[in-house]
Formats: sequence, C-alpha cells, structure tokens
Amino acid sequence: MPFVQAFKKRMQDFGAKAAFNRSLLFSESQVLAEFLRYLKRSLNLVDAEVFLVDEALQRDEPGFTPTIIETSEPGSPAFEYRNV
Repeated sequence: MPFVQAFKKRMQDFGAKAAFNRSLLFSESQVLAEFLRYLKRSLNLVDAEVFLVDEALQRDEPGFTPTIIETSEPGSPAFEYRNV
C-alpha cells in the first residue's frame, strides 16, 4: 500500500505529530484554479476543472472514478483525464 509506506516514512522523517497534521498553509484548490490556464495551454487541453473531493464524489458520470478521487489528500491532489 503506497499510502501506508509514505505515511510511515513521513513519521520517521518528521515525527508522529507532523505526520498526522494533514493541513496545508495555503488553499490548494485556489492554487490549482489559478494554475488551470497554464495547465490547459501546456497540455493542449480543451477544458480542465478543479473539484473538492466531496463535490467530485457526488458526480455520477464518466471522469469521476471514486477510487481515484479517494486517493487525493492534502498536498497530493488526484487527477483524472478523459477524452471528449
């Protein structure tokens, strides 16, 4: 399980208190939203959107796979691509 291995390493490197702190000092969704224009241009995408986990899990359509969405965590967003 990659998440467990990464978490154990984080505990070794930074200690339990820092490893269990799952917050960021900035708004990750805001940074991603500001980054969208660059992302679309550099990857030649027709469209790109940023969703919070709760919003994405409520969507029942192609491009919203729960197992991919649930892998996101603070500092490590999940991405899903699809052809339109």
